[in-house]
Amino acid sequence: MNRKLMAAGGTLALLITAYSGVSWQSGSRIQAESELAIDALTAQLSKTWGDQIQLSQASYERGIFSSKVSYVLSFASTKDANVKPEIVFLNRIQHGPFPADELLRGHFSILSASVRTTLETTPFTDALFKAAQGQSVLVGHTLIDINGVSTLNWSAQAIDYTDGSTRSKFGGATLQANIGPGFSFTRGELKVNSLNISDGKSSIDIQGSNIYTDTHMGAFGLNIGTRGASIEQLTLTTLDMPTVRAEKIQSRLVLNEKAPLLDGQASYEIGALKIDEKNWGKLNATAFYDKLDSAALKSLLDLNSSLVSRSISNPPEADLVTSADLKQFWLVVQSLLKASPSLRIEPLSWQTPDGESQFSLKAGFAPTALQSSGLGLTGNPLLTFESTLSLSRPMITGLVAQIVQTAGVNPAQAKIRAEKEIKSILDAASHMKLGKMEGDAFISKLAFEKNALTVNGQKVPPDAITKFIATAIPSAWLSAEPMSSQDGPDETAEVKHLDPAVLATILTAAHFTFEEARDEQGDPMLKVNPGTSGAAKIDFSFIGCGSDPTCEDVLLRATYSPDKPVALKVANDWNLRNRWARAYVNDKQEAVIEMDINAYGGIGHDALEAMVSTFFKIVGDFSKELADAQ
Repeated sequence: MNRKLMAAGGTLALLITAYSGVSWQSGSRIQAESELAIDALTAQLSKTWGDQIQLSQASYERGIFSSKVSYVLSFASTKDANVKPEIVFLNRIQHGPFPADELLRGHFSILSASVRTTLETTPFTDALFKAAQGQSVLVGHTLIDINGVSTLNWSAQAIDYTDGSTRSKFGGATLQANIGPGFSFTRGELKVNSLNISDGKSSIDIQGSNIYTDTHMGAFGLNIGTRGASIEQLTLTTLDMPTVRAEKIQSRLVLNEKAPLLDGQASYEIGALKIDEKNWGKLNATAFYDKLDSAALKSLLDLNSSLVSRSISNPPEADLVTSADLKQFWLVVQSLLKASPSLRIEPLSWQTPDGESQFSLKAGFAPTALQSSGLGLTGNPLLTFESTLSLSRPMITGLVAQIVQTAGVNPAQAKIRAEKEIKSILDAASHMKLGKMEGDAFISKLAFEKNALTVNGQKVPPDAITKFIATAIPSAWLSAEPMSSQDGPDETAEVKHLDPAVLATILTAAHFTFEEARDEQGDPMLKVNPGTSGAAKIDFSFIGCGSDPTCEDVLLRATYSPDKPVALKVANDWNLRNRWARAYVNDKQEAVIEMDINAYGGIGHDALEAMVSTFFKIVGDFSKELADAQ
């Protein structure tokens, strides 16, 4: 009997020891994955908000069966702020494979972890906790399975909070979502019951809002799939302006990837629009897009994020858009046009009790070269254009009558005046052959193809075509310079000055991201994202520019992390075998490789592009040699 008890006890001890080891390993894995997730979120916040919003890990206490982690979300504070603006999140993690709190609830699935998330009180959130009777406004429960998929079930309680003259009434919210490892996919829905913010002079009231997503990470870092939002009712009220109410607002965005191209659609709808309780009808629009270049669209979105981040981090009077930004924008536009994209709107509709007006459009675009300056295109990228506008005379008359009534005119007189004004405008448009009446609808059909413009099937004279293009197309698209080819810019022209925009154009075409800065001497430099090159940082430094924004020399430098054991022999061996770039170890024990480009006397665009490409190949080769030496 004693032997059996001893054997059973030994077996139990062995099982406990084994489970402890598995639980410890599970905790280690969760810690590593959480650090990667925080890095990804931090990078996204930095990209969008700059240094205005930052996320950091404050502590990580890991045990055998459970861990406790705190994160700090901090906001940029003003100089006169008495309280540091920060929100602290506390995660209590039960390690797998069988988290204790899940077993107590009768859940026996194998998991990596079960996580409970709450807020911790800080001086910044103290008033929020008081409004919630001392409880955490946010309560989250996350299950992480053995494949790293997180299932979120979070909720926020309703609060009524007053700060000075501003009162915020929040009706609570719920979040249910599934997130793949490394944010590889996101499927979920955020529901906010209600939100009302008022300061005595104006207020915004939102009822029944919903945000949903079903997306995955595409090959070029874009969210591919479907996402959208809806609001049951949105009301804007101010003392000196009419009250505006929109009901049943919906938006939906679909993005499909057929690498390297994208297609999809965007739709928007307002089920009812009311101004001072007068019915302005319903509006909806659906746009379809096709053959969008993935890399170019990603570059355009990154540029937009950079500009937004700069606008948040700098005073309003700061000059935020640089010449390099403008040249990058036009380079991206040219890249988007290379795939001959198309756009279709079917339809944009406005419907009231009196009638419905619609607008539809089909447009196709063709590849167009950049101007030699890098600003604007050398030709009109619009290949074909076809649109139909259908205006309901009763609908337009009714809307104009409502506007006239706001001036104090009685409804009957307002209707008579509106009918007279609308008839006069439509008669003039018909006389100018801009359209024609078909029953109660004014129809105008506009088409542009093979440099010929037609309105309702009738050709418009050439001078009218020129006038139309000049007014409808940005002037920067047009150029007096002769074009020898539509395939691309003149790559044979010599570059005699290496201003940052020239290198920025080449980097953007190669899908590198970067930011402009100044070195200690005040000369311009480009800080290039090293990506997967193996380097810790890459800088393009323009030398001896002085007050002149252009230079004749640029130094390309890649620096490697000092934690890599680097022997001088590696750098010396490299210098003996390679003549394009020099390698050395600096005083911080960082491996460095440098390459010079000199434009004295002129350098061909192709040659400059090839030298930049050679430098990045050298960086990759040197990274491999460092790894082999290690």
